[in-house]
Amino acid sequence: MSRSPGFYEKHFLLRNANGLYTNLSSTAKYNKHVTKAHLAEALRLLINENSWFTHNTFRVANTGNVYKDYVTRPVDHINFDSVVQYIEIEEFDRYALERTVTMRVPVNRDDAPLWRLLVMETKTEQYFTFYACHSHFDGGSTAQFHKDLMGYLGKTSGSEFNGELYKNQGTSVLPAVETLTNLFYPSWFQKFKFFFEIKTPKLYEWVNWIFNGFKSPKLFEAEPISANVENKIRIINLPPSEVSKLVGHCRSNSYTVTPYITAVVKRSLERFVFPQYHSNPEEVSTKLFMAVEGRRYYPELSEDIKYGAFVCGDTYIMPHQDNFEGEVKEIHKKIKESIESKEGFKHVWALKIMDTVNMLKSLIGSKKRTTLLITNLGSLKEVPDQEWQITDAYFTSNNSLVYHFIVHAVSTAKGGLNICLSYLPEYENLTTTVDEKEVSVMNAVEADIRASFSRAINQ
Repeated sequence: MSRSPGFYEKHFLLRNANGLYTNLSSTAKYNKHVTKAHLAEALRLLINENSWFTHNTFRVANTGNVYKDYVTRPVDHINFDSVVQYIEIEEFDRYALERTVTMRVPVNRDDAPLWRLLVMETKTEQYFTFYACHSHFDGGSTAQFHKDLMGYLGKTSGSEFNGELYKNQGTSVLPAVETLTNLFYPSWFQKFKFFFEIKTPKLYEWVNWIFNGFKSPKLFEAEPISANVENKIRIINLPPSEVSKLVGHCRSNSYTVTPYITAVVKRSLERFVFPQYHSNPEEVSTKLFMAVEGRRYYPELSEDIKYGAFVCGDTYIMPHQDNFEGEVKEIHKKIKESIESKEGFKHVWALKIMDTVNMLKSLIGSKKRTTLLITNLGSLKEVPDQEWQITDAYFTSNNSLVYHFIVHAVSTAKGGLNICLSYLPEYENLTTTVDEKEVSVMNAVEADIRASFSRAINQ
């Protein structure tokens, strides 16, 4: 049994199939060592009780119509070595995370689904990176894998290694998650607006220019986009004690942690990166894409939609502001409005009529990247009376052709808050002057972000 890709799935599928995206992933550390035999038994139970983990997408034709050219279905079989890889590392750091972002999950494999598990081992620790094709997983569902695996490790023991994880004996294909609710389906008026935007983009921009008083913001631009999708990563960690203080600071000012993180990073980029490309950086606006989780609207469908791409985002054009607290509150207000309106989810429907491959290829050579993507997965809470627990976590994804910078945040009770800042390699080579010393721009950005959090924590 097979089906055509969903319209949301096809967008991410084509990014992967055309080599213009690698993966998104979450990396976790557990409270106990996991043996290979135990991991195999837990994965076998997880896969056989969650058939979403058996799916891959296959090219079956070449008509030019993606819905006819590809089908999604369960694979024939899965062996441990086809989905799990072990590597040894000296220490877990940003370079280890950069390595995970280079890995791609191929389509057209009948012996492996659209996910992988990388186990990085030091002499004393293990780190588990679940990475996947975005067509079948979003950030929340990569984290969900670790949460579910904790339960399956508790149900199994793995006294003997068995490398056969799954054999297809008539597994049914699951529907695309965007078809399970009306969240991604716009009104007729919205469809007309999105059609106008996608099919006549220059006319759409001209009309917007008129409605905006014949003004268009000057957005941050850097080097022309290339087909290279390499990432660099910085990690900013706040230990649990500092997280509590940061949350308290945000609550006392009537906003949440996410807009605070956003404003801190935006200001650091404006201070150190923007001047490298613009002579008047204060006149340059940030194009911000804020990810919004869709599962919040359907608690009754929690089991049906906990995997798959069930997230969207809204774009905000944010000019420079001198008033930091005012900017945080403005971002907080915009996030709240996005959650209430669900406009970003309706806009996902536009992917149905978009020529994804031509759109992506048209970006190459242009300067049309979005400045900053923000995602906060929140806290991966400990489960009371559960033997296995997640003690630390990190979330990353590939910048692809679309973003200059990406901020992904996730926290745990023991590991604190980990903020992963992904960026293009070109920024690694820039220098600036701080306190009359020449320093790396990205070192300056990282130090400035850390200093901003320290000021909030110590107030």
